[in-house]
Amino acid sequence: MKIPFTKMHGLGNDFVIIESDADSVSINKKLIKKICSRNYGVGCDQLLLINSYSKEEVDLTIFNNDGSEVGACGNGVRCVASMIMEKNNVNQIYVKTITDKLKCWKNGNLISVNMGKPRFKWNQIPLSKNINPNKLMIDGYKIHCVSFGNPHGVIFFNNKSEFENVNIRAIGPKLEKNIIFKEGANIEFATILDDGKIKMRVWERDVGITLACGSGACATLVLASVNNLSPRKNSIYLDGGVLDINWNNDDHVIMTGEIEKVFEGHFNG
Repeated sequence: MKIPFTKMHGLGNDFVIIESDADSVSINKKLIKKICSRNYGVGCDQLLLINSYSKEEVDLTIFNNDGSEVGACGNGVRCVASMIMEKNNVNQIYVKTITDKLKCWKNGNLISVNMGKPRFKWNQIPLSKNINPNKLMIDGYKIHCVSFGNPHGVIFFNNKSEFENVNIRAIGPKLEKNIIFKEGANIEFATILDDGKIKMRVWERDVGITLACGSGACATLVLASVNNLSPRKNSIYLDGGVLDINWNNDDHVIMTGEIEKVFEGHFNG
């Protein structure tokens, strides 16, 4: 079975996009892991399955590269929105996932998505017990938590030197799987730069280190603002590039950045 796909990325956060009706594609966990493998398949952070689309809306399922389904992926949503907007020659579209219906639009080569409102309650993140999500201590790290359809824990370092010396590969997986996170968590490591901008790296739940994470950038900006470290609008510098995040007065968070189509192909499933 040859499965047609499109490879895209947002700031190096890369995706394999498949339309479910293409040649009657049947997606399962084993096939997802194979396609996502950088050694045996196409290679990507997430696989994005377009179930259906029209000029107004895309129905999307998001899988991590271990085959698990997740509710949010800001950069992936922006890539799919760009692809379908181009197909339909429109400048705006909604992308529906298992947790949200997100409005997306384009302005030149920039794609924006309204990520909705952050969720701060312990059972919305979700945490395994009722504690203050903004005052969580794990293994000596103060972690600030929020959900954007997926759980995030953000650690702010005092300066760039501390930030650059943290061993994300050692710390990330331990924090991600800590018992306090009922469904695991994406862990963001951040610091405020001298010019007030934010530098961030991420350990993504069930994926590992990635070059960018859109929902993680939104979580970092919101929690930096909550803790008086940043204004409600700022630029987040990630390993793969820059995302502009704006936490509007209506509490909706807008994420804007570039995306790129890499290539199209067929995978022998």
